[in-house]
Amino acid sequence: MPTAYNYLRAIVGRSHAPDYRRAGTPGMALVAKYVASRFAADHYRVVPFDFPFRRYAIDYRPTHFPGIVRLPDFTRFKAESAFDIDKPTGQQGLSCVVRAVADVQKGDCGFIPFGNASPEWKNSPFVDYPSEMDQIIAKGGVAAIVQGDVKRNLVFAVRARRPLPTLIVVAHEQELVGQRVLLRTMGHYVNAVGHDTVAIRRPPKGSSTYVMLLAHGDGWFQASADNGSGAAAVLRAADLLAAAPPNAGVIAVVTDAEEVGLIGADRLAEAFDKGFNVGDGGPAIHTSDINAIVNLDACSARASDVQDAVLGIARQDAPLFSWRAMVSSEGPIGGPFLARFAAHQVLGAPVPASVFKPVAAGSLGGRQRTDVAPFEERGVPFVWPVVGYPEYHTDGDTLAAVDPVDLENVAQAAAELTRDLATIPLPRVPQAFR
Repeated sequence: MPTAYNYLRAIVGRSHAPDYRRAGTPGMALVAKYVASRFAADHYRVVPFDFPFRRYAIDYRPTHFPGIVRLPDFTRFKAESAFDIDKPTGQQGLSCVVRAVADVQKGDCGFIPFGNASPEWKNSPFVDYPSEMDQIIAKGGVAAIVQGDVKRNLVFAVRARRPLPTLIVVAHEQELVGQRVLLRTMGHYVNAVGHDTVAIRRPPKGSSTYVMLLAHGDGWFQASADNGSGAAAVLRAADLLAAAPPNAGVIAVVTDAEEVGLIGADRLAEAFDKGFNVGDGGPAIHTSDINAIVNLDACSARASDVQDAVLGIARQDAPLFSWRAMVSSEGPIGGPFLARFAAHQVLGAPVPASVFKPVAAGSLGGRQRTDVAPFEERGVPFVWPVVGYPEYHTDGDTLAAVDPVDLENVAQAAAELTRDLATIPLPRVPQAFR
């Protein structure tokens, strides 16, 4: 039987540059097809759940691709376009002098330091690049340059959502500030189709409840940890549950368009509100039938900022260490969650969902920053092991960002917890906690 890491390799292998498996792209469609085939091999009833939405497509054609050149010496720097740019450049690009945001004048480009734009979720309460973009616009600036992770030579995903051409550029401040540059970033919004993949195993006779395994499949680059790891763990847990079914039904889901606003999860939650049609002649599944959710979003990643130093000396990672939060709804679900995952050496700081949400919600308007949000808002209790790591949302989120042993431990713990949650009556989460 394949390991979780085998599944991860297969998912990443279908995520080709330049669009990888961003929401609604052909790469994500390939992954959804693969996920469906694996569920079907385990004899789950597979129900594709497609939905239309609008996505921003960066123009990567040879004469349109994003880039930046320092004038007059024509030095080029590694660069990537931001997404959701309401005013991209034309093919010829635009020329401007780069200034610190506080010094921007009309016609300048503003330089936003990495420390104000780091994508790593551990830093998200302190990220303020949107306000810096607004300052650039207010001062008459014509573009924004967001500094990439120079230490690791990484670019990362930024959603501009402003009429401001924006690039993520791997360059030191002194290499650009005060210099004239020529930059280009082209793109536009297109109609797209998202692909949620839902797999159902009906409950045994005498039961009508379900436990959901949930992960999103879309990601910004190779996205091995966020969220190839979660999608792979769901596939592996589904294997284990097919071999030893729990005393409840199983709903295994890999969604699309999480990274652009939880679109796939919102659409799916609405479908369960109405009654999700499995297509096997049995009863529709309603939200009220879901006893609990095991949410696997960015559930496994190496803490390379700590582990790389250890690896250089000991030739292996320090055991058990990860920047992991063990997030769970208030109520009786937390105890079994922590116990089962600890038994598989998956450890982290226990955090109530009501505490984690306001810290990590970022730009999601106070919602939980993951696909479980619409189900939490309907009172369904959930657990969520989530890691922070330096390569989050960057082009460094490759297979090397994930520890195969930890990923397998997460998948096995998720399967065992699903069996536990099949037999534990769990109350809905009170409104006060949402």
